[in-house]
Amino acid sequence: MYEQWIVDVRHTDPAVRYEAAQKLGASSDGRAADPLIGLLADTNAKVQYAAFSGLIKLRAEQAALPMVNMLTADFNSRVWDLLKLNIGLRLRMGLLELVQFGDQAVVDRVLHAIDTQTMDEAQHAYLIRLLGKAGATDRVHMLIDLLGGSSEALQTASAEALGWLKDARAIEPLIGLTGDYRDTLREVAVEALGRIGDVSAFDAMLAALNDPNEWVRRAAIVGLAELGDRRAVEPLADRLQDESTLVQDAAFEAIQKFSYGTYNTLM
Repeated sequence: MYEQWIVDVRHTDPAVRYEAAQKLGASSDGRAADPLIGLLADTNAKVQYAAFSGLIKLRAEQAALPMVNMLTADFNSRVWDLLKLNIGLRLRMGLLELVQFGDQAVVDRVLHAIDTQTMDEAQHAYLIRLLGKAGATDRVHMLIDLLGGSSEALQTASAEALGWLKDARAIEPLIGLTGDYRDTLREVAVEALGRIGDVSAFDAMLAALNDPNEWVRRAAIVGLAELGDRRAVEPLADRLQDESTLVQDAAFEAIQKFSYGTYNTLM
């Protein structure tokens, strides 16, 4: 059947190409990546979307740059319209997972798009996340500046990107966001501090254990577990009695890490 699908991706009927793309994506066959990458340039948006989805299913890391190229070639495409819907969340997250830290080709392509093309706020925010995942370490100051902007979408994306970049210069600006009035922004700021993993953020993450939002408290627990400072054990144990089962479960897992892992005790 694989051979027939390869034939079908060149069929004149887009419905046949679409079905072939779906089957290749569901095949778990690594050979399917190259023909699906070829379909990213198809003239039919449904075929493009099926190819994009299939590459995510295959976890084809070599497809990251071609997929970014496709998205940044046309910000008014039907594929973008679909990606911005809730049903596109899996694909947006999937591409972020495919992008490897240090992929300078992705960084260059994204930066060129940001500098030269017109896009909406959601698209801009997604490209900012791609910069973080691809390791745009020379754009830390730009991302920090966006943290202080007026767009919540860009602030949130920049906080996430800075967490992936793990640059200590972002710690103080991110700590500043842990007191923001918006739940989502506080959550991503705490998550980013946890990813950076610097002990200078310990007090801020500890304070976030008492945040009124359960997702922020959960983010603080996860971050403190990653930080590994044993001063957090007792406050984490207190969260076992949290009103939120989400927080209780996170606290239980964090304490297990302290019980079985090797962490530093800082005085």
